[in-house]
Amino acid sequence: MEKEFLDYKFVSTDELPKSLSGMVFENCLFKGCDLKEINFAHGRIIECNFDSCDLSNINLRNARLRDSHFKNCKMLGLKWVDLDDLSNLSFQGCNLGYSNFSGLKLKKNKFIECLFEEVDFAQADFSECDFSSSDFLNARFDETNLTKTNFSRATRYLIDPNRNKIKGAKFSLPDAIGLLQGLGVVIVDN
Repeated sequence: MEKEFLDYKFVSTDELPKSLSGMVFENCLFKGCDLKEINFAHGRIIECNFDSCDLSNINLRNARLRDSHFKNCKMLGLKWVDLDDLSNLSFQGCNLGYSNFSGLKLKKNKFIECLFEEVDFAQADFSECDFSSSDFLNARFDETNLTKTNFSRATRYLIDPNRNKIKGAKFSLPDAIGLLQGLGVVIVDN
C-alpha cells in the first residue's frame, strides 16, 4: 500500500486503508468519507480539503496537520493537543464538540459557524481567530488568549474577562452579556 498520496480525491472510505498511521496526504480532497476512530498517528496532512466527512475520535498522536480546510465535517472528541504540528487551518460548519484544544497556539485560524459543545480551550492562544456565528455551549475558557478574536454572532459562550485575555475581541449582543457573568454583575430585564 502506498505511504504517500499527492493530489488524490477520496470520495469513499473504501479507497483508504484501515489504518493511516504514518501516511502522508498532500493536496488531497476527502468528500463524504467516514474516517471515525481511524488511526492517523505519525501521519501528515498538508494542504488538504475535507468536505462532509466524519473524523470523530481519530487518533492524532504525533501527527502533523497544516494548511487544510474542513467544511461541514463531524469531528467529535478530538485531542488536538496530541498533534506535533498544527497550523493554518479553517473550519466552516463543523461540529468540533467534546474536543481538547487546551494549551495550543492556534492564532489567526478560522472557525466559522462551528459547534464547540463541551470543548476545552483552557490556557490556549486563539488570538485573532474568527469564531463568527459559532456555538459554544458549555465550552471552557480559562486563561485563554482571545485578543482581537471575532465572536460576532457567536452564541452561548461564558468568558470571564478576569481570567481570559479579550482585549480588542469583537462580540455581538445579546450573547455579549455572558461576559458579565464572571464579573458578578446581575442583569435585570425590566
